[in-house]
Amino acid sequence: MSRLTVSFGAALAAVFAAHAAFAADLPSRKAPVTPPPLFSWTGFYVGYNSGFGGGVLDANVPLVSAALATYTTTSNRANGGVFGGQVGYQIQFPNNVVLGLESDMQWSGITASSQTVNYASVGLPGYVYQNFHNRLDWFGTTRLRVGYAFGRLLPYVSGGVAYGETAANAEQVLFGGGFGDGGSQVGAGWAVGAGLDYALSANLSARAEYIYVQLANASGPAVGFAPGLPPLFGSLATGSFGTHIVRTGLNWKFDRFAFPQTDDLLGMITAPSTVDWTGFYVGVNGGYGGERLDSSSYFASPLPLATFAQAQNRSSGFLFGGQAGYNRQLSNHVVVGLETDMQWSGVRVSHQVAAFPGPFMTDLADGFDWLGTTRARLGWASGSTLAYVTGGVAYGDVIGHGAQASGALFWGGTTQTNVGWTVGGGAEYALDQNLSLKAEYLFVDLGGVSGQTYGVIPPIAPVVGSFSTGSLISHVTRFGLNWRFGGAPPAVVAKY
Repeated sequence: MSRLTVSFGAALAAVFAAHAAFAADLPSRKAPVTPPPLFSWTGFYVGYNSGFGGGVLDANVPLVSAALATYTTTSNRANGGVFGGQVGYQIQFPNNVVLGLESDMQWSGITASSQTVNYASVGLPGYVYQNFHNRLDWFGTTRLRVGYAFGRLLPYVSGGVAYGETAANAEQVLFGGGFGDGGSQVGAGWAVGAGLDYALSANLSARAEYIYVQLANASGPAVGFAPGLPPLFGSLATGSFGTHIVRTGLNWKFDRFAFPQTDDLLGMITAPSTVDWTGFYVGVNGGYGGERLDSSSYFASPLPLATFAQAQNRSSGFLFGGQAGYNRQLSNHVVVGLETDMQWSGVRVSHQVAAFPGPFMTDLADGFDWLGTTRARLGWASGSTLAYVTGGVAYGDVIGHGAQASGALFWGGTTQTNVGWTVGGGAEYALDQNLSLKAEYLFVDLGGVSGQTYGVIPPIAPVVGSFSTGSLISHVTRFGLNWRFGGAPPAVVAKY
């Protein structure tokens, strides 16, 4: 080996040694850490939902023959539960605007129903019977959605086409004659709504939504009879089916981002609370409710006369109000509290029927003017969520009013302040240490009402009687916001 080669190798080794010594004196450097991607609402999703809805539905029955024409019109409140699923796709733009398309399919128990039986011992057409049923059997919607993302929170509005099956059936016996029949059909209409989605994890989100669905009317043939006359033929037709629906649900998005939550259900339930729920709070809420109500009335006079009427109708309507309460977080998970609320109520039974020839008319209006509750709450806190059960006392003004003309005239009514009970459950999700979203179900029972009724039966002298209702109850689904005073992260987080 030549001296030149040895000298070159020695020089090269010296250069590497010098470089290594210089590098050893420099601060150590690690490979740059790539930050996790920001959460995005973009992607396909599927989900489940359930809720409660109702409205006011109308029906008309005209009948004709060679010798007679009759006409009956009725208007009744509807209510019932809905449940189903949805699928959709949405894309989030850099400016946080979110556009999407969603389609859902729902089973529906929303029904407007009224059953009435009237009986008089003497002096009146002896027997009057009515049975009206308007139903929304199932429906679906396909809607565009426009929202704005505030991180995990996505408020949105939506609108599009609706489709579903509506049905109507009716029977009536009146003044010795009667009619019956009905039909169902699949039709199309429209839907609009608004709601909130909140991301619980990278893939799982919770939803609270209001939607108004309007579908075309239902119609079918009807036949009738009157003593001594030829058969009557006509049709049964409803007005459009307009229903207000409040519902909650869960969605699963088919992609994955580095998001500081676990998708494991048990892990989500047992995760340490990141919020201290202890403190006083106030809030607002709104929702929808209703159920079924039975009522009866009875008249008697010194003469050989007695009348009796029994009815069954449905109630529905909106509620708005506020709440205040106090929570105490006993451990990292267990929360106890006391809450009181006060609600304006539009929950009503409204049943109107008019028939010609007659005159025959019924007008009922029962329900809640206002209601309040005072309830204990027992909850389980995990992460930013507080799930709870609740129960206590309920109170409010309940009304019962009615009038009827069926060869005679009857009327009566009262308003009473009743005390009853309530149970339910719900969940709150903390947007920060002070502000939380709330979704809640309550069953409220305020008992019945009773009072005097009066009647005029030509040519018999006026009569006095009484009426009473069954329990005025309501299934209430409502959403709200709470503001907690104080608010700080837990000082110590200990996982059980």
